[in-house]
Amino acid sequence: MTSNRKLGNDFESEFCEILAENGYWVHNFALKKSGQPADVIAVKKGNAYLVDCKVCENDKFPFSRIEENQELSMKLWEDCDNGRGWFALKTSKGIYMLSHFFTDDDYDVGFSSCTRKSLNLSEIEEKAYKLEEWI
Repeated sequence: MTSNRKLGNDFESEFCEILAENGYWVHNFALKKSGQPADVIAVKKGNAYLVDCKVCENDKFPFSRIEENQELSMKLWEDCDNGRGWFALKTSKGIYMLSHFFTDDDYDVGFSSCTRKSLNLSEIEEKAYKLEEWI
């Protein structure tokens, strides 16, 4: 049986390899201990991206998987004019990129202020970009 940590680390490595193959400079924080703000920083053509990788078991992304320090770091990332933070979501249908702030009923909603508790696969497909489109 594969542990959640191993699944997550394997996905982070896979995600970094895909980005590197597509011309991004990538740094994986996987070897850092506690308190990391995200899993990956990727840069291409002067644009930096802060990304946290999540494996969506049963094709669901429960917001409870977002740690407070990740939420605060992504908010600060945006407040410092670095753009939005991102979640790379691995589903049975591929990898999707979901903005830290996503559109919900025509309003930008952060996870901490969102009334829903998770996204299912059809909602992920609706609110996120396929990795190939995001690259």
